[in-house]
Amino acid sequence: MAYRETSLWNELNELRCLLAFKKLESLGFPRGKQSEFSRDISQKSGLEVGNISAKICNYKSVAGVNNESNASANTKQLYSQYGHKSIAELEELITLHERA
Repeated sequence: MAYRETSLWNELNELRCLLAFKKLESLGFPRGKQSEFSRDISQKSGLEVGNISAKICNYKSVAGVNNESNASANTKQLYSQYGHKSIAELEELITLHERA
């Protein structure tokens, strides 16, 4: 996957957003939880909360939960590659990326 050098977006932060989507999905998309997850990812990544929330919405769209969006090629590819994984598997993958 290709990310701009000046961007804080990378595979780790994409995976964090995918994990947030998967958790929201498992909880039935409760009101307010996406904001909570977005704030947590923002603290870890340095990305803006609004950008993270939009990325989570892009995962909802790619997964067919929301209407189609302007999801990036990276988001679509990452969902294709990892969208079938369980929450536990994604957490393990994120831990490996954080240690790298």
